[in-house]
Amino acid sequence: MDDSRIDFSPLDPSRDPERWRRMIDSITARALAARGPGSIPQQLLAWSRPALAMAAALTLVIWGAAWASGPEPAPQARTEPAVTLAAWAADDELPPATEILQILGGQNGSR
Repeated sequence: MDDSRIDFSPLDPSRDPERWRRMIDSITARALAARGPGSIPQQLLAWSRPALAMAAALTLVIWGAAWASGPEPAPQARTEPAVTLAAWAADDELPPATEILQILGGQNGSR
């Protein structure tokens, strides 16, 4: 076992300044080339096709799910409480108190 320090100076890339500068320039040039378009309109143009494809796929999935779930049930006709009370009065009908309160929204109202 040797406790002496290891000399890493041969691995130092800055020992050859010209080679070091070429290496940095090469890395910088590759990074700038891989970065892609720089301006905002160019970036929006580059992302437009994937964004439209994603929107179309999402639309098809939602449309397919809605189509598979069947037809939409018809909305129930809602009558005004005054019309319901007038119909009961015209027919001399006496509904239970809970139904009257539900129509008027006093208890367990469906509104």
